[in-house]
Amino acid sequence: MDTASTVPDTVTDFLAGLDRCGITAVVQGSVITFTVEAVAGARAGRATPTGVQIDELSMWPQCPPHWVHFPADVGFAATNANVDETLPGWVRHSRQIAGWGDATEPAQAWIAHVRSVLETAS
Repeated sequence: MDTASTVPDTVTDFLAGLDRCGITAVVQGSVITFTVEAVAGARAGRATPTGVQIDELSMWPQCPPHWVHFPADVGFAATNANVDETLPGWVRHSRQIAGWGDATEPAQAWIAHVRSVLETAS
């Protein structure tokens, strides 16, 4: 896919960052999906799909996405969630990031954030 001609530069930058981190991402409609593994918690060591809504990357990397998308079987004890702008069978969860902006590779910081969110998942 020639992302340069089909998506905004910020999305191309996000995809390139994930690629530099060894993460293969796929654009599925309005959501970018990729797979990560939590390093602790109930999902430790399990490959878990995750996603980001493309519109949330309009300020990347200065401002990270707010919503983290997961398949519906990924649950959290406490969450603000909905299915707006998600893939079928997916749910997006509201997650704030504290201290954003000082990482050399913003995509690595995003991956670390998603992994830390997964540490609290069931």
